[in-house]
Amino acid sequence: MIGFVLAGGYGKRLLPLTSRTPKPFMQLLGRQLIDYSLDMLREAGVDDVVIIATQGFSGMASAGREGVRVVEQRGLDIQGALRTAYEEAVASKEREAIVVYTGFLASPNTIAKLAVEYYQTSGFPVVLALASAATGLETYGFVTVDYRGAVRDFMWESQEANRWGMGRGYVFGGVMVSGVEELEEASRRPFAESMKSMAKQGVLGGVQWPGRWVEIGYPWDILEAINMLLDGAGTRIARGARVSRSAVVGDNVIVDEGAVIEDGAVVKGPAYIGRDVRVMSGAVVEGFSSIEQGSVIEENAIVDRSYVGVGVRVGALSEVRGSVVGEGAVIGPGAHLVDGYPERLPERLRWLAEYLGEKVKLGAVVSPGHEVQCCTVSGKGAVLP
Repeated sequence: MIGFVLAGGYGKRLLPLTSRTPKPFMQLLGRQLIDYSLDMLREAGVDDVVIIATQGFSGMASAGREGVRVVEQRGLDIQGALRTAYEEAVASKEREAIVVYTGFLASPNTIAKLAVEYYQTSGFPVVLALASAATGLETYGFVTVDYRGAVRDFMWESQEANRWGMGRGYVFGGVMVSGVEELEEASRRPFAESMKSMAKQGVLGGVQWPGRWVEIGYPWDILEAINMLLDGAGTRIARGARVSRSAVVGDNVIVDEGAVIEDGAVVKGPAYIGRDVRVMSGAVVEGFSSIEQGSVIEENAIVDRSYVGVGVRVGALSEVRGSVVGEGAVIGPGAHLVDGYPERLPERLRWLAEYLGEKVKLGAVVSPGHEVQCCTVSGKGAVLP
């Protein structure tokens, strides 16, 4: 069996975060999103893996693993990605394939293994991994399944489908296993049409994933992914990290190589402190935060339940709460990104807040390279360009 990681998308729903780096190559807890997909395939026992990358961006894939190669996607959208996968499978003389979509995360990381086992025992020529729709806000398809595990319908990501499926049923979980002939059939038309056709033919099976699951579609999905990945991760401090004796490091904190945590700094955890990150004196990093490579948290700044991208500078006496900060951004000294009920979401995200209602507290989404001015206050769902 050959494995494919679909990494050909730009992540338009994640804009403005993906304005510089396509979604598959974004860092989360110090790893590109494609790395989590590779882990899924390894757990499933798949050693021959092809990453199908965005045209012009294949050089950004930090695969670096034996048995992994990168090709550029031929054709557009998912249909083009599946066609590329089919051609690569034929060239490798493989008869079975597993396809994993980048940006779908599961805990424990065995969703692909479950799909492979179901494919091998169920008799369905094509198997989809399914996840509960209870937390899915917008996905690659809502699915109805009968008592035998046969998929009966596949609804594509329209607002009508989202509103129909919210809180009940199942969604496509980002993993598909099939014979190579069926993979070719799936590539003949848009993905949803292919799945609908296969469902009508009775050849499409679905296996229900019982664990935690996140699809990173919108910026705030990153915060949910951090929560899932750090929960119970344990405390690990790399040998090449420097943690001051007067610093406080709590439980479930990962400190990566080259990171520096200075005198009087507090990292409460769960948290990730990335490679070459500097947490300066008196700074506080609170629960379920990820500070990515090369970022600096200056004196007495506070980061709480937030994602701080690669190469960000959070100024002294500032606070970042419930926010997602793009790579290379600067949060000026004394600036405040506060969380609360969304007030200024863009139109394309407004229905999301309407669904979540009072359950959600959001800060700001800060565009890559954007500078938040000194001593300003923003947040509550603001997207800062």
